[in-house]
Amino acid sequence: MDDTKILELTGKIEETLGKDNTAMISDTLGEILTGNSENMKAIADRDAMIKTLQDKNDKLVAANGALLMKVPMAKAEPEEAPKEEAPKKINLKDAFDKNGNFIH
Repeated sequence: MDDTKILELTGKIEETLGKDNTAMISDTLGEILTGNSENMKAIADRDAMIKTLQDKNDKLVAANGALLMKVPMAKAEPEEAPKEEAPKKINLKDAFDKNGNFIH
């Protein structure tokens, strides 16, 4: 809503209520108009920030795509399964030290 439309609507209020009653609500209407202007400015600033961020995002996506095109893709080779070792056999000689104490 632009300022001319707002002034037109406030003029209609003045015609409907009369000058005396309009004067009583003029401060409230002024606050509403000021708040509306601040909100419209905040929305415009936010829209500009969104546009900037979208532009940066598009540039980053393009740069990442270009980098991925430069990276060579190697042929996927199947991984070898680790060979299972046969369990080690333990004999009594390996279980005790030279003094006859059990080794943990």
